Amino acid sequence: MEEVIKIETKSERLASIDILRGFDMFFLVGAGDILRRLFGSINSDMVNPIMYQLEHADWVGFTAWDIIMPLFLFTSGLSMPLSFEKQINNGLTKSELHIKVIKRFCKLFFLGWIVQGNLLDLDLGSFHVYSNTLQAIAAGYLITSLVVLNTKKLSTRLLWGSGLLILYWLLLMFVPVPGYGSGILTPEGNLAMYVDNLLLGGFRDGTQYTWVLSSLGFGATVLSGYYAGYIMKQYPDPKQKLMKLLLFGAALIIAGMLLSLQMPIIKKIWSPSLVLFSSGICFILLAFFYWITDMRKIDCWWTKAFRYLGLNAIAAYLLYTTMGLDLISEHLLRGLQQYSTDLFPFFISLGQFAILFLIIKFMYKHKIFLKV
Repeated sequence: MEEVIKIETKSERLASIDILRGFDMFFLVGAGDILRRLFGSINSDMVNPIMYQLEHADWVGFTAWDIIMPLFLFTSGLSMPLSFEKQINNGLTKSELHIKVIKRFCKLFFLGWIVQGNLLDLDLGSFHVYSNTLQAIAAGYLITSLVVLNTKKLSTRLLWGSGLLILYWLLLMFVPVPGYGSGILTPEGNLAMYVDNLLLGGFRDGTQYTWVLSSLGFGATVLSGYYAGYIMKQYPDPKQKLMKLLLFGAALIIAGMLLSLQMPIIKKIWSPSLVLFSSGICFILLAFFYWITDMRKIDCWWTKAFRYLGLNAIAAYLLYTTMGLDLISEHLLRGLQQYSTDLFPFFISLGQFAILFLIIKFMYKHKIFLKV
């Protein structure tokens, strides 16, 4: 059973993994809204390039904000080598690990229904079966876990990751969509959208985002995080780790850019070029935080803040999406509206994040961690 994951058993937890996850959560649950509302209050064309980077690309292309979801998936794979190693060392069998994986998949998928699937509306008319980031993580985690638990060599797992992308590319390019034909990558005519409409029907979310067929891409993204986690675990020399992360990152970015010449980078369908390009950026970001926190041993206020968020990422995301902290912030700060109507939304977002962060810091100080 110890052969399922061939990694060293003696290791220490790397701060960079938690801090990278916290960096992602900081923008997802705080900085994104704060910056959008701050720059949105400025009546000048000079802020348009900044505002563009704070929104998702309309269809083809890639903005700074487009890295947030891939990084969330990447970090879920990043911790898997350590997680599986710990469970194996605790004596879990392969069957027990499979059961735990399926349970975690179900929990994440169910939380996705609560967060963005409108489950709490108790109305089938507004319910979305598969429509959000947590469910994408669930799908990617399930695929990656099945690959890792049923293969022994890293090379085989690399082939699986490549195979997922090749299969997805072949399907998008050569399976015809009724009324459009094959190889069409428009919002209405792509195969991923057709499959979603066919399988999800009225339970789709009505956006241009696709999920069912895109799960192949989600799996490849989480697998890329697993590969990064393997590097972090396998190589004892810090400089060797750093160089491998940088080289993998650069190679993936170049591969994504080259593939984009034939298949554009389209986040909304999680195109193979998007997977390669965004995974490369994730590798580079991991290398940066590894250099800062684990090699240079920098430990300051912002690394601590990211660590708080990173260790309770799911809790932070649920607080942000379900607890109405923006309404609490608006109520507490309502007196400011009379002084600056344009900036009031900015203050609401600032207060919302402050409340969320205080809760997360309290949880960290009292060793309360939400695990799914």
